[in-house]
Amino acid sequence: LIRGEKEPQAPAPSKPRRAFIKSYGCQMNAYDSERMGDVLALEGYDLADSAEAADLVLLNTCHIRERAPEKVFSELGRLRALKEARGAEGSQMLIGVAGCVAQAEGREIMRRQSAVDLVVGPQSYHRLPDPLRQARKGRVADTDFPVEDKFGELPALSERRIRQRGVAAFVT
Repeated sequence: LIRGEKEPQAPAPSKPRRAFIKSYGCQMNAYDSERMGDVLALEGYDLADSAEAADLVLLNTCHIRERAPEKVFSELGRLRALKEARGAEGSQMLIGVAGCVAQAEGREIMRRQSAVDLVVGPQSYHRLPDPLRQARKGRVADTDFPVEDKFGELPALSERRIRQRGVAAFVT
């Protein structure tokens, strides 16, 4: 080193992206949330324990449960405030709504809640990486029924991921 020069620094490790998935409703919904987490893990996301610790928040919804849309809109109001606070700090947070409420109320969700970046129906979450990339550039709604079967398109789980779940599992 020449006198006065600083020693080269290794680049700071990038902060891992974190996703929080909150399920409302039925057992299929809980399974879908688990599988969305698997898809996001392949995209480099770690799961967060709370919305406050996440860069991406997904509300996975069930339309069958009582007052499901009202609960979702209430939660979206809280998340909007969190997203605005994040923006004021210079960081980004994406908010998505998935599942049956997203399928049935997708247009209304986008109309009523400008903080929502992504709406994904229950048959489309295996394609989550593509709409998620699009949502970083602008709002996206993917509520069409795809031709392919989501169960055939979901990624296989690693042994490590399976073991993390413990002794209980969902059967499709």
